[in-house]
Order: sequence, then C-alpha cells, then structure tokens
Amino acid sequence: MFAEIRRELFDALPFVLCTLGESHPQRAVDRPEGFDFHQFIWIAEGEGIFSWGKQYFCLGPGEGMFYRRGVPQSYDNTGELHTIWVTFRGAEGVLDYYHAPDAFQFRVPKFLPAATAALEEVCHGNSTILSRSAAGYSWLAELMEAIFSVNIPFSEQLRQFLENHYNEPLTLDDIAEQMGTDRFTLCRRCAQERGISPMEQLKKIRIAKARQFLRYTTRSVEEIGKMCGFDSPSYFGKRFREENGCSPREYRCFHGE
Repeated sequence: MFAEIRRELFDALPFVLCTLGESHPQRAVDRPEGFDFHQFIWIAEGEGIFSWGKQYFCLGPGEGMFYRRGVPQSYDNTGELHTIWVTFRGAEGVLDYYHAPDAFQFRVPKFLPAATAALEEVCHGNSTILSRSAAGYSWLAELMEAIFSVNIPFSEQLRQFLENHYNEPLTLDDIAEQMGTDRFTLCRRCAQERGISPMEQLKKIRIAKARQFLRYTTRSVEEIGKMCGFDSPSYFGKRFREENGCSPREYRCFHGE
C-alpha cells in the first residue's frame, strides 16, 4: 500500500496521488458524508454491493466504481471480496472535461492492472511527490480516455494517446492501429483537423516533455532524450534545436538548472 502523508501539498499541485493499494478481504464501508479524495475502486475477485446515494450496483470481477470527493458511498461484499483502489486529489479539470458524473460504474480496461502496478512501483521507488503527481496524472488520463473516449473527437483522442505513449518507439502503423484506422486515413484526418502529421505531432510532444525534464529534474541530457523516445543523443539534440533554437544543455543553463 502507498499513502501520501504530506497533506500540506494537497492543494499545491494540480494532481496528488493520495493512496494506492488493495484490500483482501475488503471490509464493509459506509461513508454517508463521502470521502476526502476522488476514488477508483474495482474488483479483482468476488462480488460486492456498491451504492451511490440511493442507487446500488452489484459488481463482479473486472468491474468497478468511481466516486468524486464528498459523494456519499458504501460498499459491502457478498462473500470474500478482493478490491484494488486508487485515490487522489485535484484533477477536477480532467473529470469535468470528460463530463464525469459524481459517481459511475465502469468496466476495467485490459491495461489497468499493469498500469496500476507500474504506478505503484513508481510510488515505492525513489520518487518525489512531483514525479508521483506526473505518473498519477498520466494514469488517470489514460483510464478516463478508455472509459469515455467514444465521446471525444478523433483529433483529441490522438493527442491523448500520444501524450500517454510519447516515450514508446511508435511508428505510424502503431499509431494507426491504436486509433482503429489505417496509416493513410490517419494522415489524411490529421492534415484536415490539425494541419500536422501524426509523427510531427509526436515529435512536438516529445520535445515539450523534454523541456519539462530539463527544467525540473537533474537527469542528464542523454537520459532525458531516451525518456522522451529519442534513442540517438545526436538526433535528440538536432530535433530539440529545431524546435527551440538552442541545444538541450543551453536550454537548461538558460533556465537556471
């Protein structure tokens, strides 16, 4: 289990990962006044009864509930129940963007167990509250996209996918497959809706992430290049200079790092 104890920072960052863990067995919970944090909770094994106000849901493995902060809630098991949960503060802008209601039921996306395990590894590693905030925000964005993406314009779905996977060795075919289309249709729609190719958009996102790492971390330029999807340091430097008019090291020096 992970728990963030520095509560004085809860309102200082746009997203704070508060707790992450699992309950096996899950005890009965009754919160008539709601909880201090937003919460995702889902079932790994067993069945449970979850409520939101006067609505009740019987959930089984692979199903879960989301509750906004302060929403009355309760849940109980109908036998032995194994749950996994993540709670956080902030990110109201993300929730509102997807028009997320005060509470909703969801089916667990296939990637969620692995993504949550990776997030927990970050939490228990040599991390800072800022790095946990960034990792948690990315986790939330990918999950919300998976749950609500049917209502999001194609160009925004693409942007979110690239934002969440910018550090991976993506090809045009990889991106097209994830977007449920072919490379020719993908390029045509990007040109029509954004006036920029998918790979150029990916490059700009990677360089933007690199600027953040250069300003707010002490990692080497070579490390940052790899973190942002550039295997070659010279190619990273070339692309960075094209976008910013200076080398990564010059950028870091200019910003006082």
